[in-house]
Parts: sequence; C-alpha cells; structure tokens
Amino acid sequence: MAKYDYLPLKRLEGELQRRKPPGFGGGPKREPTQHGPKLSGEIATVLEEYKKMPSIEGIDPSLILRVELAGFVDEAEWGRLGLVVLSEDQNKTLLLFATDKELTEFRKRIEAYQGELPLGQKAPAYAGLIETIENIGTARPDDRIGESIVCSGINTLTDFNVDYIYLVDVELFHPADDLQADIFVYRLENALSSKGGKVINTYKGDNLLLCRVEGSGDAIREILQLSEVSAIELPPQPDLQMDDLGEITTEAVFPGDAPAEEAIAIAVIDSGINSGHPLLTHAVRGSIVGKSSWTDADEVGHGTSVASMALYGDVGARALDNSFDAPFWVASARVVDEKGNFPKEITVPEIMESSIRSLHKDHGCRIFNISLGDPKLIYSGGRAGVWASKLDELARELDILFVVSSGNQKDLSALYGEQILKKYPSYLLDPSSRILDPATAANVLCVGSIAHANGLDGEDADLVGVRPICEADQPSPFTRTGPGIRGMIKPDLVDYGGTAVWDGPTKSLLNGGKKPSAGVWAFHHKPIDRLFRARSGTSFSAPAVAHKAAIILAENPNAPANFLRAMLALSGEMPSASLEVLASHGKQAPLMVCGNGVPNVENALGSDDSRVILYANDDLMPDHFAVFEVPVPPLFQTTKGTREIKVALAFDPPVRRTRADYLGLTMGWRLLRGTDQKTVFDNFRKWEKAEGDPPEFPAKFTCATNPGPQLREKGTLQCGTFSAKKDMSDYGDTYFVAVWCRRRWAPDSLKSQRFSLAVELRHSAGIALYSTLTVPLPLPLKA
Repeated sequence: MAKYDYLPLKRLEGELQRRKPPGFGGGPKREPTQHGPKLSGEIATVLEEYKKMPSIEGIDPSLILRVELAGFVDEAEWGRLGLVVLSEDQNKTLLLFATDKELTEFRKRIEAYQGELPLGQKAPAYAGLIETIENIGTARPDDRIGESIVCSGINTLTDFNVDYIYLVDVELFHPADDLQADIFVYRLENALSSKGGKVINTYKGDNLLLCRVEGSGDAIREILQLSEVSAIELPPQPDLQMDDLGEITTEAVFPGDAPAEEAIAIAVIDSGINSGHPLLTHAVRGSIVGKSSWTDADEVGHGTSVASMALYGDVGARALDNSFDAPFWVASARVVDEKGNFPKEITVPEIMESSIRSLHKDHGCRIFNISLGDPKLIYSGGRAGVWASKLDELARELDILFVVSSGNQKDLSALYGEQILKKYPSYLLDPSSRILDPATAANVLCVGSIAHANGLDGEDADLVGVRPICEADQPSPFTRTGPGIRGMIKPDLVDYGGTAVWDGPTKSLLNGGKKPSAGVWAFHHKPIDRLFRARSGTSFSAPAVAHKAAIILAENPNAPANFLRAMLALSGEMPSASLEVLASHGKQAPLMVCGNGVPNVENALGSDDSRVILYANDDLMPDHFAVFEVPVPPLFQTTKGTREIKVALAFDPPVRRTRADYLGLTMGWRLLRGTDQKTVFDNFRKWEKAEGDPPEFPAKFTCATNPGPQLREKGTLQCGTFSAKKDMSDYGDTYFVAVWCRRRWAPDSLKSQRFSLAVELRHSAGIALYSTLTVPLPLPLKA
C-alpha cells in the first residue's frame, strides 16, 4: 500500500535538437521521355472526365485527383501546385482537391521534367516530385462504400436496392476553406433532392464534414458519383446489453453520505442515470440529454449500472460491507433513445462533442466513461472512425481523460457453439475479435475485460453440461482485442467485467444478465423492483478503471490527463492466469488481449518502502529530446532478488483520420545505464558536419525492456519494464531516460507537445528502497 509521495524526476540541462532519422525516400529512377508523357496523358484523361461532370444548381463539381505515390512528397509541395491534401492512406495513395481546375502549374512541371536537360544540370527539372508519382486518376464510386456497408452485403454501386430507403452517414472531404465546405454540402443536398432524398443533419468540425442522409438506393447511387464524397457508412449504434434474467438481492442496504462539495465529478456518457436509485441519488451532480424531447431517465438500464461502478468501483464489496458513502459526484449525459439507439437527427460526433463540452464546462468533469461501441465497425487496420477521432481531438484540447470499453462479442454462441470450450482463447486473436470504434482512439484509455470467477454457482455441481469457458483472472470470453491504429497496443488496460459459461442443456452462452454468478455486481435501473443486478461486459470493466482514475485525480487534483494514463499503466499488473492461458499464442498475445494489465490503484497513488515512483509532467519541442536522471542506489543493485525498472510515457498528439499516419507527432523513450550524461546527449543530439560522426553508443548501455520499442512506440501510452536478477553494480548508480519527440505532419504552429513520464523502481526483496534515496520536497504537479 502506498505510504509516500511520488518523487520528481530531474530533467538534465542541455536539451538539444535530436538527430532525425532518414525520411521517406523519393521515387524510383524514371525515364523522362516515357514517364512524363504517361502522366500528361493521365491528367488529360482526368480533365476530360471532369468536363463531362454536370454542374448542380450552377455549382461546378470539385476536381479531386487520386494520386498513387512511390515515395514521400511534402504537403507544401502539393500546395505550390494548387492542390490540397484531403486524405492519404497506408498505400501512399492521396486524394487531392484542385483549386486550379486546369491544373496549370502541375502540367507545367511535368512538361519541364520531360524537356531538355539544361547544361550542367544532372537531374531533370522537378524529378524529385514527378518520379515519385506512379499514377494519376480519379476516385471511383465503389471506393466510397464504407466498411460497415460492405459488412451488410453491399459491395458495389449496383448492390443498392433502388427502392429501399437507406439511412447513412456521408463523410465529405474537408477542404481548408469554409466556403468550399459549404459548397460540398450544397452539392450533396441538391444531388439527393433530385432523387427524393434529404440531408437530416450536418456536422462540421475542424477536420470532419459529416452529413446524416436519408434516401432511396437510387439516391445513394447518385451521391456516390459525387467527387466530394469521401465515404458512406451506416450510422453508429451502441452495443448495449439489456438482458436481465437474474438478480442479486441484499437486505438493509442504506445510502451513505454525499460527496464533499469540492469532490470531483465523473461523467458517464450512456443511456442516462435513474437518479432516484437510493444509492445514487445523493451523488448525482447533474444530467443533460442529447435530444431536447428526451428525459434524463435511464430507460434502457445500461447507464445506471455503469454509473454505479464508476462511482463505487466494486459494488459487490460495497454491498457486503453496507458502505455507500459516495467518494465522487456523477454527471450524466443521455445520448441514446428508449431502444438504445443514437438519435436519427444528430450525428454521433456532434452529440458526443456537445455532451462532453457541456459536462466539462458545467460540472468540471475531467474523467469521462464511455461504455459504448459500434458493433458494425470492427477495426480492421484502416483509418480511425469519426467517433474515435473526435474523442482524440477533445482529449487533447480539453486535457480530459476518456475511459472507453473495448466492445463485446455478441455472436459467440452462433459462431462456435460448444466448440467455444476448445476455441478459447485462440479466437480472441482473430480479426473478428478486434476492438470496436471508438476504442481505436489513440489518446484515450481503452479497457478490456477479465473474469472475476469461472461463472459457476452451487446449482451447477451436478450439471456436467454447464462448463466454464475461462477461470478467474483470465480474459473474459466476450472481450475484444488489439491491435489498434498504427498497430498500437490495445486495449491499454483490463479490469473485472464478468464472464460467460457454456450451458449445455440450452446450448447457449450465459453471461451475468442470465446467470448471476457469471456477472459482476452493479445497480439496477428500476430500484423499486430491485437494487442490484449482475452484469457482464467490457461496459462494466471500463467504469472500474474510471473509478481508479478518479481516485488518483482526487489525490492529485492538478494532474494532467496524461499523468493519469501514465500512472494507471505504470501500476498495471498482468494476471498470471492470463499469461499462462495466452503463452502458447505468441509473445504479443498477452499485450493485445490484456494491454498493460489490471491497474493497482494503491500502487498508482505513490511509493512505499520497497517501491519508488518518480515522475515528470513536462513538454518538448518537436524534433527535440530531453534526458531525465533516475537514481539507482547500491542497495537496489546488489540485494538478491528480482529488480524492475518500469517506465511509462503518455502524450496526446494532434490526430487526423485522413492521414496515412494518424498521429501528427510521435514520441519515444529509452532506458540507459552504464554511461554518463555527456555520452547520452552525444548519442541523441544533432551533429554538425564539421564535428564528424557521433561516437559509438554500445548496445549494452540500452536496457532491454518488455515490450520493446518497436511495438511500444506505435502508441501514445508507452509502458515497458526492465528486469534483472543479477548484481547490477557494474552499471553505476545513475540511469537515464531519454525522451524524444518527432514531428510527422503536425503544423509548424505546434511549438511543443506535453507529456507525462513516470518511472517505478521495485525490488522483490522488500528492501528499504525509499529511505535510501535523497528525498527532496515533492514538487507540485504541473498543470
């Protein structure tokens, strides 16, 4: 149990610009007399097709090019050609909006490239740009059909039933100019109305232009012809679980004291909260609704259960102790209707943003639990969803923490039947088990589920056909797994969210809603009928983590959201039962199923005798690095036992879902030993040509950590552990953590990136580690 404060990490003087790794290379060597005419011909074809496109109500269509590249071209270069980058995918294919409808400058450069080589010039004019281009064309209508629609069985334009009325979300390309964005929407509206369709709602964000559209298949075919359309998807629908065939009862449970007036408020964005519940009523700070015609009541029965766990953590333990003093406030946003669906008239990014901003402004909420996901959007390695990217933007702008459930698998009985007993846990690593949008968001905490027990009860003793799928501390059968965007580790954490058992007599899978012993305790939304209910799902492991985050924030009220993420990851403990069951499925399997493990909130709150946490809340300029000093006393080095140095880094970069690289900048760290400050700086700093090559930096100076940097640095929450069992005294009593920041596409106006760094020294022998360190006065957390 934590007894002492965190200690501040010392940032060493002498920050220098870091050496940049090599950037993207140019294209292959081309023959100008062949490649130039090829590209000129492709541009001529594009312009001919463009001239044939009809105007809509006097507004000409947008000229959008589809350009396939063999290398990297700086965005500013396209700007000089009168082209604006709209999107970029992993295959180096760009969609470019032409402000010059004749492509005059673009054609001039291609002509210059294939012209005579001036005397003394070794390469053709503009070769760096032109030779990088593979092909030039336009996007096709079928390219605009989104993944959720493909999953419904529609793959091509002709698959749409001309008479059926569809409800879809149309994402338009987002040009930099607001007037041009309005023109895009205007053309969409007129194309729809010509076929009897209509735009129900429009959402215009900083990087997102989205329209909720209703129309016949004929109308949908029409708008897919528009060059301004990026993609169409089915509207998101929450993966709420509403079954409730079992209950847990208790007697003489009394409400406790209300939170202190200044206590923090946890926001729950869900189906609402029934504040009349006697164990909740004294802790509800306020509520809002996403649609004016709704009440704030929880008609679905999901939000009340989620809120109870966010407020109290382990509701079962509280009930057994009859202890319901509320440590925090809860503020609710209802975002779904009485059937658990998002409103038809409002796009999900809009209802999320308005709810989040209101709860943040009116109730000071800095921790938000979102136990919702779109079951149609299983992450398959493409772009982040619009919902996820909106959460990432708000997390950065408002410095708030989102705790999001990874999503649940609902069709396991139909997919596997009783074979699930043999398929577990291998199916958790199948593509069909990947996380749901918005759990793909990079700047949030994505939470999966592990089982609290095997799910059996006393009545099952004589029923051989009732079988547990997993044991306690193993991944829940329904949990969803990573990787996430860029291959990053997801989920970030796991917590207890119940389990499910195979019921042979009924040939079905029973979770906590149908078999109380398979679920964790939560509040029922109809307290007159019953106070408690059993639940299973990542919807209920997520608020358990939100509760732990609130405990840390309550102790450190000025802490940034990155600090909360770093401390929760640093305290994460991988259950041995999960490691054992996943061991045969590859080295990365535990990380992709359980992330950084179950957060131990007691350990996250500070240091104790044999375990010390050091931290820094800081910022760093892009393409710079900083070095932090970690004291490693002789007692830690020489005492027999297992020593661990664990490092966690959290940062919240700008994001853009239209970019091949979702993150505008990246960060990373290395734990170094056996060296000195000058050598560390010389290894990372930029060396001028006159200085010659930098000195060699032996590999033994870099501590091997698990996970390694190649996987760890894909994400914005990076945690790794260095372990040693032998005497470490040869490497000295000072280690270093080097942290760097690399600009990707982030604009030059972004001058620094904030981050939190935490380091934990831990020894298995229970040594008096804390008292051996020089303890300065604890520094206040940097806001």
